[in-house]
Amino acid sequence: MKKVLSILVAAVMLFATFAVGISAEKSSPALRFNEDGKFRILQIADLQDNAVLNPVAKDFLKAAIENEKPDLIVLTGDNFAGPSTGTNICHTIDKSLAKKAINEYMSIFEKYGIPVTMVPGNHDDDNIKLTKEEELDMYQKYDCFIGYDADPEMYGCGTHNIPIYSSKNAYKLAYNLWMFDSNSYDEALGGYDYVHDDQVEWYVNKSNELKAANDGKVVPSMVFQHIIVKEIYDIIEECPAGTPNSMERDGKTYKFKDENYKTGYFKEWPCPGTRPSKQFGAMVDRGDVVAMFFGHDHNNSFEVNYKGIDLVATPGFTLSSYGNEDKGFRVIDLDENDTSTYETHIVQWQDYYGSSKMAMNHYNMYAQENSGWVKFTSALKYIPFALIKVLFGYIF
Repeated sequence: MKKVLSILVAAVMLFATFAVGISAEKSSPALRFNEDGKFRILQIADLQDNAVLNPVAKDFLKAAIENEKPDLIVLTGDNFAGPSTGTNICHTIDKSLAKKAINEYMSIFEKYGIPVTMVPGNHDDDNIKLTKEEELDMYQKYDCFIGYDADPEMYGCGTHNIPIYSSKNAYKLAYNLWMFDSNSYDEALGGYDYVHDDQVEWYVNKSNELKAANDGKVVPSMVFQHIIVKEIYDIIEECPAGTPNSMERDGKTYKFKDENYKTGYFKEWPCPGTRPSKQFGAMVDRGDVVAMFFGHDHNNSFEVNYKGIDLVATPGFTLSSYGNEDKGFRVIDLDENDTSTYETHIVQWQDYYGSSKMAMNHYNMYAQENSGWVKFTSALKYIPFALIKVLFGYIF
């Protein structure tokens, strides 16, 4: 009897060990550094198109993936334009059009099999009969989408974190990405909203959890969100007219303080939330955040540092909203062997297509900054050659 019992116990232990193995296998981290220790992120800010993504932007998205070969794509808000997509009349119609708008770009990412996450901007649910929760559910229908809402009770929707694991140990956390819903509009004071107190509390608690699981060491991290933090104003100062990389506002000229400025263009006055948030201060105190990446202000591409954290503006990708010739996306390269820093650069549309007259005419047909006359004359130049290309395969 004892022998039979021993056999049964051994069998149960063997099954338990096997089951643990299955569980561990299923919980394998989705993202990790590559064998060479590198990890590449492609940030797309303010795609901001409607239910039919214009063909120039669609081609640009495909080229970005094929040329840059990212390990992760991050959409940082105003991913589509709520007002131009929805009708604000009927929930069913708005939902259908929003679903179509999201599919225009998500189907591209799905085809390439690139993991994608996103945070919403102020326009994603702007003046349409649709909630951010409904939109998040649409994204989660795609196999490539890895974003989620960490706590449905928390203010906003879609605040979450994504770990990146070591190339040497699949269960060793090497890096962390914070995704914040910076929300939309301040209904009481007007202007834009901000990251609220309960979101900051979630961040602090989660950061502590990650630190505890990392042998008491903070996990190096970066932040992605739509609206820039209000602390950006602390490092802007008045300067003489004509100062390089400055901008005019209300008859005065401003630039970033020399000790804070790193690189990039300052072409638009930053538009943070109306009220101050505890977010930036909490991140300075925690000491885990290396950089924060923003969209929202389409014309900016600056990199500045304040209190040890880089504040990085990424220009708008959009051809269907305001912008300038700098429109494009940001590439961010991480190195597992030195997680205290990172490399980043902007890829502009002209970097890929600027030498092609046909491509430039196609671009000028759609870019919102162009006048109707420029769009019309560009179409006259582009359409005949496009037809010849389709009919005869000739490329100019």
